[in-house]
Amino acid sequence: MYNTIVIGAGQAGLSIGYYLKQNSDKFIILDKGQEVGDSWRNRYDSLVLFTPRMYNSLPGLVFEGETHGFPSKFEVVNYLKRYTTTFNLPINLETEVVKVSKIKNVFYVKTNQGVFKSKNLIIATGAFQYPKMPLFSRDLSKEIYQVHSSQYKS
Repeated sequence: MYNTIVIGAGQAGLSIGYYLKQNSDKFIILDKGQEVGDSWRNRYDSLVLFTPRMYNSLPGLVFEGETHGFPSKFEVVNYLKRYTTTFNLPINLETEVVKVSKIKNVFYVKTNQGVFKSKNLIIATGAFQYPKMPLFSRDLSKEIYQVHSSQYKS
């Protein structure tokens, strides 16, 4: 049994992991991706952050490069991987959460890799897991090409 389970190995989940590790908490981070940074890797090829590197560092590790420059998605992926290895964060990849329940004071996290138990649960999956199209887009002409950013690559 873990003291804390974190769902999601993005920026929020990794940052939480950093602090849990500093406090010697018995924890694990679960993520459905094949590698840390998959949500960034799968976005469109020309993606560049709109904030400079100096504002994109996570706790304990500087985002390398020109401080006023804007990192690409590939730089973010590499940074997240480096963050994970630098702090030796315990991450179970390819672990998709399918159900969470709480019985008494214990969380049961059912995944495709089995059930994990903990006293605390942190959900750090982010807000943009599923595409949302505005309703009015259905009323536009079929001759207008429409694509959601999650479907655009290059």
